[in-house]
Amino acid sequence: MPESTAWVLALDPQLLAAVGEREMVHLVEMPTLLEVPRSPPYCRQVLVWNDTVLPAMDLAAWLRGQPAQRQQTLAGVFAYQARPGADPEYGALLLAGIPMRTRVADNQACALPKQPGNWQTLAISCFRQSDQPIPILDLPHIFAGGLL
Repeated sequence: MPESTAWVLALDPQLLAAVGEREMVHLVEMPTLLEVPRSPPYCRQVLVWNDTVLPAMDLAAWLRGQPAQRQQTLAGVFAYQARPGADPEYGALLLAGIPMRTRVADNQACALPKQPGNWQTLAISCFRQSDQPIPILDLPHIFAGGLL
C-alpha cells in the first residue's frame, strides 16, 4: 500500500493539521514576532527568517475566530509553490508544539472534521490517526491570500 511521510502540527492544544514531509523547512523555537498594525486577527505578526519577512499565520485563530491560547509559541517555516514549476515561496505558521513526523497510508483517508467549520478552505484532504481526523493543509492557498 502506498505511504507518504507527513508532519503533524499542533495549531493549538486541540487542533491538529498536517503538511507533507518536504514542506516544513525550519522550526523556530523562540520566534521573534513583529506586530503588524491593522492586520487580520489570524495574521497579526511577521517573522524575519533568512533576511526575508514572512507572514506568521495563526490558523487556529482563523478557524475559531479568536487568537489561539498557547503555553509556548513556535513558528514553523514552510515552503510552497504558487503554481507548478514556480520557485518556492515561504510562509510561517504559529504552532503550539513541536511537529511530529508520521507515516500516512491511503487507507487512512477520511472526511474533514465538521468542527471547527471551514476546514474545507484550509485543507486539501484528511487522514485518520488514532481515531482523530488530521486535515492536510493547502499551503499555496493559505499563504497566497486565500484566507482574505
